Amino acid sequence: MEKVLDYIRKNGMVQRGDRIIAGVSGGPDSVCLLFLLDKYKETLGISLEVVHMEHGIRGKESLEDAAFVENFCRKLAIPCHTYHRDIPKLAREWKCSGEEAGRRARYEAFEEVRSKNGGTKIAVAHNRNDQAETVLFHLVRGSGLSGLSGIRPVRGNIIRPLLCLTREEIEDLLRKENLPFRTDATNLETDYARNRIRLNILPLLREELNPRACEHLAETAERLALAEDYLAGQAREAAKRLAGRKTDGGAGFFLDREGFLQEPEALKAYILRYCLREVSEKFVLRGESLQDQEGTFRQQEPGVSLYNISSSHLSAITELASRQSGRSLNLPGGLTVHTEGAYLIFDRPGIGKEEQQSETELIVPGTVRYGKYRLTASIFPYKNEIIPEKMYTKWFDYDTIKNTVQIRPRRSGDFLTVTASGGRKTLKKYLIDEKIPAGERDRLCLLADGSQILWVVGHRISEVYKVTEKTSRVLKVQVMED
Repeated sequence: MEKVLDYIRKNGMVQRGDRIIAGVSGGPDSVCLLFLLDKYKETLGISLEVVHMEHGIRGKESLEDAAFVENFCRKLAIPCHTYHRDIPKLAREWKCSGEEAGRRARYEAFEEVRSKNGGTKIAVAHNRNDQAETVLFHLVRGSGLSGLSGIRPVRGNIIRPLLCLTREEIEDLLRKENLPFRTDATNLETDYARNRIRLNILPLLREELNPRACEHLAETAERLALAEDYLAGQAREAAKRLAGRKTDGGAGFFLDREGFLQEPEALKAYILRYCLREVSEKFVLRGESLQDQEGTFRQQEPGVSLYNISSSHLSAITELASRQSGRSLNLPGGLTVHTEGAYLIFDRPGIGKEEQQSETELIVPGTVRYGKYRLTASIFPYKNEIIPEKMYTKWFDYDTIKNTVQIRPRRSGDFLTVTASGGRKTLKKYLIDEKIPAGERDRLCLLADGSQILWVVGHRISEVYKVTEKTSRVLKVQVMED
């Protein structure tokens, strides 16, 4: 018990005043977790709530697990929130395994209770054996350092106080304290890869090679985590120099190809994952819960997770970076990468198109929503004020506008006046000259007066509609992302 308390303190898992949301299944690990957190709550200055997820899989036995947890919490005077979810149905809807669907559903429930009830941390009951299983699972799957670093004791608002204990130590503590627990029969089945590692492979390693195999695997994970953190930090600094988001408000993320190829081999995969994560997080919409790099959970559209991006995909992107402009690569989750001049462009074409309207009228004065944008228009007399230079707020000479201003995507025949003397460019040529990737051009938001473009949002406005000393009324348009 003192070992766990020291581990909590060493890793800075909690601060006085924290409200901990503990995930309790009723199994030995989670019962031990709740028992220890309750025992040390005054010492640590924390308060507790419990979340139990009933998965709708094992019928009466599953309902008995829920009743057991509720009764256990009642005896400890700890609030308990029981969720009932049809995990097989969710697995079908989310197109994932039942194991993954259960994990997502649990963390959604944890986060819901945490946000509603002023919780600050989520505590889960992974132990040292779980760490060993995770390392082996990732090793045979072909993971890099990130996977081999295993489970972190703290990741954002998620803490794992039992990661310092073996399963044998947990069971010994439960016997000494005479604590009851439930046994999930599915943990004894070998249908899941992790169960086979737990039931077959780790026992063989302990018996045939080293009785302390689990501990040594867990210790190796801790050492690799230090190396992983260092490399990830170096890659972030490199990415800040070499990469960034396109300035047109789209989702494209660019990476300087030459600079990237000159980086050490050890950093390249980390830089690419940084770029892919930036593109993925642009599409936080709805669907699954995804844990980000800081450990917080949020709703995200299914398919965006980088879980399915393998080392072979990263090698293919690196190869693409050395090839001629115009080459492209499709990745899992609808992500794409293509070469555009000196850059690699990371994108997810097609996402958001279902929300993009074909055309809508700018309400003057008023506010209108168009896709991901909210546009607010106002009119006021012009008295030779200085016009502020802002990317997403523009002033126009209202009296030069001939038609109702339309908000829309590009169309054939669109043009932009680019010189004060009236020189024109087709919109297509303007976008090519500005090196706006082809995949982003159809997602641009345009303000149009017929075929004449007033403003390519995020870029320039037409010379025709600029405010001059002859302007009497100004149309001010401000664009914000919802």
